[in-house]
Amino acid sequence: MQIRTRLTIQFTLLVSVIVLLAFAAIYYFREYSLQEQFYKRLRQKALSTVELLVNQNEVNSEILKLIDQSNYDLLYKENVILYTYRNDIYHANNDTIRFDLDRNILNRIRLNKELRIDQGEYKLYGLYYTNDGERMVSVAGAADVADQVSMRSLLRIMLYAYVACILLVAVVGWFFAGRALVPISDVINEVQRIYPQNLSRRVNTQNEKDEIGRLTFTFNALLDRVEQAFRLQNMFISNVSHELKNPLTKIISQLEVVLLRERSTEEYRQTASSVLADARDLSQLSNTLLELAKVSDQNQPFLTAPVRIDEVLWDARDLLRSTHQSYTIKVEFPVDIEEDSVLTLNGNAYLLKVAAINLMENGCKFSIDHTVFVKVLPSSTQLELVFSNRSDIAQEELSLIFQPFYRSQKSVRISGYGIGLSLVDRIIKLHNGTIEVDSQEGNVTFRIVIPQPKSNFQ
Repeated sequence: MQIRTRLTIQFTLLVSVIVLLAFAAIYYFREYSLQEQFYKRLRQKALSTVELLVNQNEVNSEILKLIDQSNYDLLYKENVILYTYRNDIYHANNDTIRFDLDRNILNRIRLNKELRIDQGEYKLYGLYYTNDGERMVSVAGAADVADQVSMRSLLRIMLYAYVACILLVAVVGWFFAGRALVPISDVINEVQRIYPQNLSRRVNTQNEKDEIGRLTFTFNALLDRVEQAFRLQNMFISNVSHELKNPLTKIISQLEVVLLRERSTEEYRQTASSVLADARDLSQLSNTLLELAKVSDQNQPFLTAPVRIDEVLWDARDLLRSTHQSYTIKVEFPVDIEEDSVLTLNGNAYLLKVAAINLMENGCKFSIDHTVFVKVLPSSTQLELVFSNRSDIAQEELSLIFQPFYRSQKSVRISGYGIGLSLVDRIIKLHNGTIEVDSQEGNVTFRIVIPQPKSNFQ
């Protein structure tokens, strides 16, 4: 069901209930008012009849009947009956109309002074009148036909008015729901015109303060992220293609040169060694790209467990030293560590080792003396790791070194692909940590802060 239809139905139902309650209240209070007026007229007839007969000596029952016959304020099937204290009929305006009034009812009237009685189609009003020793019960009754006809007419009018009102509300609700949804339709049309070829296009925001404005703002923010993701993906593919092209081109060129003529065994051996080195570089690049893809995929589960950071650093150092004998890695721990738990954090041991290897390798590779210094600074709330080496990074490049495939001008002559620091940045973020870099006076420092779980210190 469309929103416009649903809004129209909900609006129509709401208004129909309100109108129904209003009409019911009008009907109820109108009926109550007519009933009160009818009983008021009966009381007045009962009181005036008994007063005329008791207080006026010149008026008797026959004269009172003549007066009643000339009265224009007659009710349908009206009759006024006066009873003596012995419950005998003293006077009756209409001899053809009789009410079922027994001794119990008359005694109730005397006890309550005034009493309303319903008998089928008749409404009766009885009152107990005393004056100068006279004690009489006056009962006036009639059939309330006029008011019933009036209420039926009112009910019929309300029924027609209710149906007309509901139809009008449905039409008006459909119209205004359509007008209210016009901005949404405009947003839908604009979004449908956005393709991968024109991701820079944005949805027009008419009013930033209403819900539609916030919706378009959210759409535009989403488009910003999608455009950035497409840009990064295109840049990533372009850089990967470029990095893969270099070793493949070298391998193909060397093999083509070797195949041009017969070579000696030593020349074949040298070519094979060179091709093997290029293949290893290609394998290392592929492995690094796979690691970067893993940590960038948010759909992959990120498994954590208690990890000893000292074991991670020692393993990373030994693994790096096994392939680079000229690298020097110095790891320093505080001397005042009392419990091993301060060196434990919740994380992924493999990813943390990959991050440590990349930072150590970069520190040794780009430093003057191929040496990197690692400091471990644990506390009750966080674990801080500091990697420093003797090198230099331009200030304008500090914010760019964590981008994939970025390489500074000074590092162009050094082998590498510009992926390691980007991989480290994403691994640290997966551990809810932060990484900062600083370059001052020939020293480059990478500072990593990872939150510590409180359970380690309890």
